Formats: sequence, structure tokens, C-alpha cells
Amino acid sequence: MCHGSVWKAADSVRGVPLSRCSQCGLLGTTHFVTRAKTPDGLYDVDSENLAAYQKQYLPHRVATYGRVLPQLEQFRKTNRLLEVGSGYGYFLDMASRAKWESEGVEISPYCCQMARQRGCKVWEGQLSDAAPSSGTYDIVILWDVIEHFTEPDKIIHQCRTLLRPGGALVMRTPDARALASSLHPGRVAYRHLAYPANTAEHVFHFEPRNLTDMVSNLGFNVHELDSEEFWEERVISGNNRWVRAGRWLIMRHAYWSAWPYEFVITAVRA
Repeated sequence: MCHGSVWKAADSVRGVPLSRCSQCGLLGTTHFVTRAKTPDGLYDVDSENLAAYQKQYLPHRVATYGRVLPQLEQFRKTNRLLEVGSGYGYFLDMASRAKWESEGVEISPYCCQMARQRGCKVWEGQLSDAAPSSGTYDIVILWDVIEHFTEPDKIIHQCRTLLRPGGALVMRTPDARALASSLHPGRVAYRHLAYPANTAEHVFHFEPRNLTDMVSNLGFNVHELDSEEFWEERVISGNNRWVRAGRWLIMRHAYWSAWPYEFVITAVRA
């Protein structure tokens, strides 16, 4: 990111104002980029959040994990893997079963508790507070996390120091090209009702070019940009079945139309 100080108003999404950097075009949530709010304290969760996650998100996330894990084999050397923002530990568990020495960093005490109950090794706190060994990991992975940081470039730099030369940084995030202004009724419905950006909590909204430029400027070579579209990986959330049914219809149309959803970037430490 360019650390530009001039942000111009962009279209709101779900009632949340967005702004765009006048220099690099990165999209951000206005109350974060203007520092009117911080994301601190947004991610405290409890058993109700876990239950909702297990029902609405987990099956789709597991589908993605199962597809991506075999692709990580090409980077296996030290056998060590670190997940930043490891949540309830489901990916760590799957990675461990795939014979990775997997570790996590997570800010939520409840998530850490749940992950440890399942046998996962997790540090509680920010990445800078953890004690992973520098230069020793084959993989550092962030699932739907990079968009939550106010200084994502610093996080990526920290991740680089943890990787061995030739190790890979893997990040998945919603594809902000879906937030482009449109008068198409379907695109409007998708942007506001079904696309997976939680605009009130996401600090930045990345397009592939934004994240590609960022990792390239921080000492990585982009190995792969994966925007594969698989129906079983799409999350359809909602507080009741009618909301979910409506979002299912919108998401199905978006899937058939090949509208942007999420992407995974794999970048190798130079």
C-alpha cells in the first residue's frame, strides 16, 4: 500500500461508507482509514458465534482447506506451518493431520481455548506478541485475515521474516472487484446482500492487483493467484432461513455469472 493520506468518498456498501485512496486506488472502510474507529475489540467471540460458524461457514471453509492443502506440498522442507488468525483451529487441525507441524496466532481468548482443546498449538495475542522462530517456516497462511489489519504491509513484512527463503505466504481475502459500482440490479443485490465483505469490520478491500503489488514490494515473488470458482466453497450466511434463501438465489446467480468472490494469493519469499 502507498500510505497515501488523501481518501476520496466511494459508494457505501450495506450502509457503511467506503473511501478510495487517490494514489493507489485501494478501497477502505471510511471509519477505519480516517481513524474515527479502530478494529480493536471487534473480534471477541463466544459459544454462540462458534455455533453459527460451525453451521454456516465451516463446511465451506473445510472445502477450501481440503483443496489448498495439497498445493502446499511443493513448499514442504522444514515441515513447519504458521497460521495467523487461526480462529477455532480447524485449519490447524487439518494441517496437522496432513503431517505439518502447525502452529497458530490468534487474538481471541475464546478461539484459543477452543483450538487448544482440539490439540492445536496456539499463541494468544498479536503476531508481534507471539514467539515463533524467524526464518524457519515453510508456510505462513492467513485465511480471511489480511483485510482486518490497519497496517497490512507491516503484517506481511513480519510474515516474511518468519519464512525461510523459498517459503510461501498464502492469503485468502474477498475480491473487492465485486464492489465496483454498477446499475445492474443483480450486481447491486450481490454487492449489498451476498458478497462476503463485512464492510463494518474489514479495514481494507483488496483487488488482486492491490495485494499483488503489496507483496511484490515487500520482497515476495507472486507464485500463484487463485480465483477458482467452486460452489461448495461459497458461504451463504444469515440470521434466518428467509435471509439465507434470498442470498442463496443471489449467490447462485453470481456464481453462474462468474462475478468476483474471493481469491487466494501465494507469494514466495525471495
